[in-house]
Amino acid sequence: MIKYGLVCISNTLREADPDMAFKVMTRTQFLKLEREKGILLLSDRIFHNLNVTAETLKQCAKIGIKHYRISCKLFPLVTDPTLKIFFEEFPNIDRISQRLNEIGQIAKSLGISMSCHPDQFVVLGSNSDDVCKKSIDELNFHAWVMDQMGLPQGYAAPINIHPSLSNFESPEKFVEKFVRNFFACDIGVRNRLVLENEHHAFWSCQNLYKYFHSYIKHTYNFYFPLTLDNLHDKCNPSKNEAGEIIPYKDWFLKFYSTWNCVPTFHWSESDDNSFKHGKKVINNPPDYGLDCIYEMEYKDKDNAFKHLLNNPVSLL
Repeated sequence: MIKYGLVCISNTLREADPDMAFKVMTRTQFLKLEREKGILLLSDRIFHNLNVTAETLKQCAKIGIKHYRISCKLFPLVTDPTLKIFFEEFPNIDRISQRLNEIGQIAKSLGISMSCHPDQFVVLGSNSDDVCKKSIDELNFHAWVMDQMGLPQGYAAPINIHPSLSNFESPEKFVEKFVRNFFACDIGVRNRLVLENEHHAFWSCQNLYKYFHSYIKHTYNFYFPLTLDNLHDKCNPSKNEAGEIIPYKDWFLKFYSTWNCVPTFHWSESDDNSFKHGKKVINNPPDYGLDCIYEMEYKDKDNAFKHLLNNPVSLL
């Protein structure tokens, strides 16, 4: 059985109330203000974003969505190391903390699982030690948010990232640095981190499985659960020894086996044969007779897949 997942924004909710959108703040906007005023405005926007998240969860339950990917826009600027923003400065920190806990309780009461997907600049195996340090801090912050929500410290509440680097001396050296920085992360990251195949360059399904499952398992005696993205696999397919493209079903079953719980995969389709997400669902995602969560990465958000919520899934 498939649980469909909403990614960040409910278009249905926003169409009914335009204020149900996340508020951001750029570094430039913040620096134009006196620090005290900037902190006040930023903390108000964060609290607004948390309220939008709570209402989005309720909207998910209303239409039958059972999984939600937390937006990366909840806490603008707080991980910018040059601004040195501390929660202790927020005048409404108690309300923010309480709201985070309430969001977790809402999700639990509605039977909605949650995940997050930090931005692409998170690169644990980067050639730059500064980027690695920023990546660790970013991941630690996301884990802290999930902990404040009371979400499980496990793969049932995954933090999903891409390897995001193909310019390396060797895959083994990259993995070595990645693993070293992974163990420098907080326990909330280490218990949740999963890896996703990419739409171009080296990290196809085949190489992701080879190095972040087989190689790490052999070398370090552990491995990461792997997130399967169907559109990335289509744009960056893997081939067998005969030069034939390996079918999606093969990767579904292989990636599925790397999880110790129901896996969270990504499903989307392109309107123009590129890696860009399309507006509407054309083909239903398959489950091959197994329980699976699919985060539906479509521009029309929940409007793109409402018709799937109460319809049987057809296999590809």
